[in-house]
This record gives sequence, C-alpha cells and structure tokens, in this order.
Amino acid sequence: MSRSLLDKPTLLLDGGLGTTLEDEHGVTFSSNTPLWSSHLLVENVETLKRVQRDFADAGADIILTATYQASFLGFKNTKTTSRSGIEEDEARRLMLSAVGVARDAFNGRAGLVALSLGAYGATMIPSTEYSGQYGSMTEQDLFDFHSKRLSCFVNSPEREEVDLVAIETLPRLDEVRATRKAVQIINDKPYWISCVFPNDDERLPDETGVEELVTTMLEGERPPYAIGINCTKVHKLPGLIQSFEDSAQAHDLALPRLVIYPDGAGGKVYDTTLQRWVGSGHEEPPWEQQVYDVVKEVQRRGKWKGIIVGGCCKTTPTHIKKLKAKLDGSR
Repeated sequence: MSRSLLDKPTLLLDGGLGTTLEDEHGVTFSSNTPLWSSHLLVENVETLKRVQRDFADAGADIILTATYQASFLGFKNTKTTSRSGIEEDEARRLMLSAVGVARDAFNGRAGLVALSLGAYGATMIPSTEYSGQYGSMTEQDLFDFHSKRLSCFVNSPEREEVDLVAIETLPRLDEVRATRKAVQIINDKPYWISCVFPNDDERLPDETGVEELVTTMLEGERPPYAIGINCTKVHKLPGLIQSFEDSAQAHDLALPRLVIYPDGAGGKVYDTTLQRWVGSGHEEPPWEQQVYDVVKEVQRRGKWKGIIVGGCCKTTPTHIKKLKAKLDGSR
C-alpha cells in the first residue's frame, strides 16, 4: 500500500531532523557526537521516535531515516556515557534500526521510508558538504565510501521496509557520479539525488554549473526517480529549477520528479567553524508560503513527472503542517 504512494503527483517530505532535535528537544551535538542526529540511535531513541512521529503526524508522506551523517568512522569516534567507540557490526545494526524507527513514525498509516545518505562531507568534523573540500578524496574513494554504507542494507530484512533511497546535499560532480554508480547495488529501489547551492551563483561548491550537473544526473542507465535541491535558501529555488528544466531540454533529456527541500533558516547560515547558526532567522513571506508558491509555479509549467517537497535545516513539524494545509487547500 505504501509503495503505491510513489505515483502520487505531490509528495510531502519531512523537515530538519537534527535542528528540530536541537531547537525543540534540547539535544546538543558536539565533537563527541560525530554522528549528529544519528547519535540518537545510540542512546536517545525515544526522542528520535517522538520527533519522527511529529513529522508524520504533521502530514509528511515520506520520513527520512536518521542515517544522514552515519558512517563507520563516525560510530568508531562516538563517545557516550558508557562507552567509547562503536565497532562495525554494532554500527551496522544501529544503522539498520533507523529503518524501523522511521516506519513506526506512521503509526500503521501508509507512508514512505526513505533511506537517508548524506554527502561524504556531512560525516566530517567540521562538516564540509557546503564547501565540497574533501582533502585528498578521489571519485573512487567516494564510491567506496557510499558503497560501504549502502551495503549494510543490501541483504538485510530491513531492506523490505525501505521504499526509496535519498542521496542528499551533494556539493561535487564527482560525488554525483560516484553515488549514481554506488546506488545501483540496491537496484530495486527508486532513488533521488539532491544537491546543495550555498553560493550566490547557480553553481555547486566545486564550481560545476547546472547544465553539466543535470546531464550527469540523468544520462545513462537507471536514472534517478527524482533530482533536485536541498539545504538551500528558498529564494534561490525558482531560478535553479528553471535552469534544471532548460538544461534537460537542451540535451533532450526527460525530467523525472523534482525534489526540493530548502532550509527554513531565513537569513541564518551555518558556521561550520563555530558549529552553530548565525544571523537573523526572520523570513517574509513565511517559509511555507514561499515554498508553496514555488510548487504551484512548477506545477503550472508541467515539465516534471511529479514533485517531492519538504524542508531541511530549521524546518519543524509546524512548518510541514502549515505547508500541507496550503497544498491541501489548493486542490
């Protein structure tokens, strides 16, 4: 029943898990918690369950697993009140447990679970998914990194509860190529790839332009179920989406579904050195109105097979509930 939702023209995604844990539940992250929101799988799973249930109750059709920043090195470097370091077998078990937590968020209702896999830079301290500065990492290294995480789920019983795979916040073209190749080991699951555009131009942090990005995302065998943009300011979306459309048309490529989940931080930006948000969070019109306007314009042009829309950093269950109300009211 849940998988049939994949054909729904508009799907509502959840919001910013890590920032909601910080802002509404008093969770603090530090260098001792290199897994960030995935740390709750280790020692605070009840709070994780509560937040994911809140997003589902707000109307989200898709819940992302709490595995965005999970990595074997991150587990090894994790420190808790009772232990220091988590070895690979236990790390694998904990990553798999995130699938059941996400499924339970729907409380028996139909819903989709997306396996969340962030960029390599999201697992670094400080995080570098906004800069793409990965040191000596090569494309082969990135393929190996993403393949190892994905391999946890290939032959597991939890695989059946995963409806699709979300490759998120990619800042580099070589990582787009590496993840497209790596995700083929779960070849029965649709997947999406979303990239981050933190700068003032329409380029990835590695200076890749939209046209080259779109062709890399879509050409070749088994292209993504959706492509798009996340963890990017809302006001950048209209121009970027238009450029995605123009690039696909220029190369005679069929557009799949669009996935967009911008941040809800307003004027705030994340300082990776200070490891906190700085600036003003005020935003007018409200986040949900801006996102709604983008969705309606995309639908009006009719270039995509459908749309997945939600929020990233600083978006809460309240944001998602308000966005759902606007989307429902327009039908």
